[in-house]
Amino acid sequence: MFRLVQKRPRRRSLLSRSLTVLLTAVAAFTVSAAPSNAADAGWATLTRTLYLTDSPAAGASAPMSRSIYLAAGNYAWSSAVIDEGLSTASRQIYLAAGWYSWKCTIHAPVANRYQHTCSLDRGAGPAYLDSSQFRLYPSGSYTLKSDLFGPY
Repeated sequence: MFRLVQKRPRRRSLLSRSLTVLLTAVAAFTVSAAPSNAADAGWATLTRTLYLTDSPAAGASAPMSRSIYLAAGNYAWSSAVIDEGLSTASRQIYLAAGWYSWKCTIHAPVANRYQHTCSLDRGAGPAYLDSSQFRLYPSGSYTLKSDLFGPY
């Protein structure tokens, strides 16, 4: 009578598995710790599409926000109502590494006029980006957009 013997799959030793995990972690750290340059720069966007009337009441507003982690460096920061190419604002800014609260609001500081304001705050006081006041015509769907490009 023959006895069927099934081969057990060969197990890797604990040392071999630990070494594989360690080398993978070192490779991941090396990639993430590489210095940033223009080729490594990133792009982050905050957008909201909403219906805007051509005759807003004073005090009307619509906010949008998100949390974002940013590496230390110089950034190009812009915002615009993009559907009509209206009311753009931009600036260059140096930001320290950390988590930021990024907020943008389109509001009517006075009747029949809009303005959009964005802020970045890491907890030590916000940096602002403001547009000038503007009118829009006609009433309709518009997109408010703010971009961060960097670090560079």
